Amino acid sequence: MPNNAARSTGISRRSLIAGALGLTAATAGGGLLSGCSGSSNASGAGGGGAAPAPPSVTLGPKLEGVLYPDGYVGPVARQLKPITTEKVTFKIVVKQDVTIGDWKTNAFTKWLEQKTNIHIEWNQIGGTDDDVMTKVNAMIAAGDIPDAFMGIDFSRSQLFLYGQQDLFADVNQYIDGYALNLQQAMKDYPDARKLVQAPDKKIYSFPNINDCYHCRASAGRSFLNTEWIEQVGLAMPKTTDEFLEVMRAIKKADPAGGGRTIPFAGYKDAPIDPFFMNAFLYNPGDPWLVVHDGKVDVTFDKDEWREGLKYMHTLYGEGLINRDVFTADEDQLQRYGNAPGKPLIGGARVNYWGNFLDIDQKDPNARWRKYQACPPLKGPNGVQYAAWDYLEVGVEVSQLVITKKCAKPELLVQWADSQMELEAILRGYGGPQFAWAKKGELGINGKQAIYGYDATWNSQKNINWSQDNPMYRSQDFRLGERVNPKDLTFEQPLYQQTKDNYFPYKQPQEMQFPPVTLDQDQAAQEAELKTNLKNEVSQSFAKFLTGQLDPNDDAAWNDYKERVEKIGVKPYLELQQAAYETYNS
Repeated sequence: MPNNAARSTGISRRSLIAGALGLTAATAGGGLLSGCSGSSNASGAGGGGAAPAPPSVTLGPKLEGVLYPDGYVGPVARQLKPITTEKVTFKIVVKQDVTIGDWKTNAFTKWLEQKTNIHIEWNQIGGTDDDVMTKVNAMIAAGDIPDAFMGIDFSRSQLFLYGQQDLFADVNQYIDGYALNLQQAMKDYPDARKLVQAPDKKIYSFPNINDCYHCRASAGRSFLNTEWIEQVGLAMPKTTDEFLEVMRAIKKADPAGGGRTIPFAGYKDAPIDPFFMNAFLYNPGDPWLVVHDGKVDVTFDKDEWREGLKYMHTLYGEGLINRDVFTADEDQLQRYGNAPGKPLIGGARVNYWGNFLDIDQKDPNARWRKYQACPPLKGPNGVQYAAWDYLEVGVEVSQLVITKKCAKPELLVQWADSQMELEAILRGYGGPQFAWAKKGELGINGKQAIYGYDATWNSQKNINWSQDNPMYRSQDFRLGERVNPKDLTFEQPLYQQTKDNYFPYKQPQEMQFPPVTLDQDQAAQEAELKTNLKNEVSQSFAKFLTGQLDPNDDAAWNDYKERVEKIGVKPYLELQQAAYETYNS
């Protein structure tokens, strides 16, 4: 089941599965009439106070009849118990979402309230992510804050800033006593606590853990049309030279006809540099930060970066990459891939097939099945990285943020933790149309399946929370989805091709720059530097590729290096180095 379970069979998938984090636990607490927007001197600690002594919090019994593969690590199906004997109400701000529909009438909302006895008054904010954040910041500035924010994209630095101002509660003090499912998730994933902690070692949000295996290779994944490669008498390329040879052969053969063939395509929402540059140096993509022997550095001013620019300059100059690679959106890419008769593109730099093709799961000969993942290319000096994401795919830090207005934060922690129970995850993530797997049914990884859905994508609205809530989706959980031989989902080949073609080429974990948190002063200094560097690097990358600048020209390359140096690469790296050392302290 993909992360956003909102598309039906045969309908184009417009965005790939993103990462998330979750928890589990439910308890029987004391009778409480209201937990919302109370003053901090109400019975129990408010969001900024010390945690009350934990009651006898226990998990419910395991549900019978649920099968797990040998060695399973992940959420467990349990009976959810009411958190309180009397209904409690909290006020929570959320984003409007077409898949979720009205949060008040959503099927999962009703199910969770019936199970936990916690009622939510929803404040639903519409608009783009930027619009939502503007409205949320205005609420905070005016002091008009709810008991909690859920699914709002606070940055790590924002969480730290508002936490230090005692606007957001430290949930770390409640985990041991009230969040037994999150406790288990953090035992299963020992790095999780470090990843969600602020520099002061507090945790200002209830996190989301989502070990999405194929997402870890998304930044550099590309697909090539194996039918076309066979037609020109070649094989899947393994090196930069072989890739160039395949692209030239496809262009010459023109399998789309009428000179319309585009050997390789990219689009603005999936940058091409992580695929090509990793044949020259390890490059995770924007913001291009890496770690070498404990020292933070950038990729975009290195000689190897220049060699990569020369290679891509050749591809573009020979018409082997689409002319609109920097301006095309996903709709345009879909028009290339779904063109009547034959596709127009021999390959694409995308996260998965649905970004450029309709996915017909019923047809074993569907067009998307002709495209296979191209392994990372080996460059002229033997460099070959997959830009594997060890850290940020698995953790989302701002899933539920409890504020100082909440008089009973421990109850909201239990409510969030209850959403990390296995059945709650399945309902909140995909909806009620699931079933427990039978003995002998296999999951994506070929082991005993745990559960199955009616379809990989469910087109129904108002039945789930579309990943906007805390969850715990381990790798074993995700790969435990039943594979139906009669419904040829894309999930199994995406897993297998990631395992075979990208995992073997992952860079050492210590090379990945982790998700650090900047303090207020650091964040203020970084904001302008980061924006200006990104603009210069992105614009110059496009110019070098398209021929407005020549990467073979020493003067052009040196001028570029001088520009990024003048913007402030050195102070930018000093900020990141300090944050990196704090992260590892």
